Amino acid sequence: MAKNAGNQVVAEAVQRLKAFAEEKEDMEVEFTAPLTEQQVTALETKYSLKLPPSYVDFLRTHGTFKVLYGGAELIGMEDPKHLHAAAPDPSDAQEGDDPEVEAAINEALFFQRIDDDAVENFWCFNPRDRNAQDELGVVAYQHDETFGLPKLLGTKNAEHFLDFSTHIVDTINEFIETYAEA
Repeated sequence: MAKNAGNQVVAEAVQRLKAFAEEKEDMEVEFTAPLTEQQVTALETKYSLKLPPSYVDFLRTHGTFKVLYGGAELIGMEDPKHLHAAAPDPSDAQEGDDPEVEAAINEALFFQRIDDDAVENFWCFNPRDRNAQDELGVVAYQHDETFGLPKLLGTKNAEHFLDFSTHIVDTINEFIETYAEA
């Protein structure tokens, strides 16, 4: 997907989310202020890592968001200052005592909770999996399963790659579909 086309698809998904939340009784979506270029640079310096362009575009355009329903957060993005702080203890994952799994979990950037705060399930970036467009692969961390490290790019099974733009559009679409029926 071309950068501008990807930005447009993401912007349309964000608009659908906002419109959906406005129509649902007792639901609201809250966005933080977009980040400045200087704030993004500070984050990249903090993590000693170039953040994926689609994630940076989202932060610079929309900020982060959370959806509240009856006061409870249903989905939300972590504050980018806490991408590592949100990381769960590797010992909470199956095979988390495997040095390779532990190292991968400790390197990952946890940007979105999958469930509520009582359950440590996250979406995260895998810094070991960067494509030619500088995107980082998005993987799931389920606290009671093996950390979802996919085969890395350049291997025979590289079709796994999921970038942030595709992930966030899928997340928004699945959220709307799920709660449209509620």
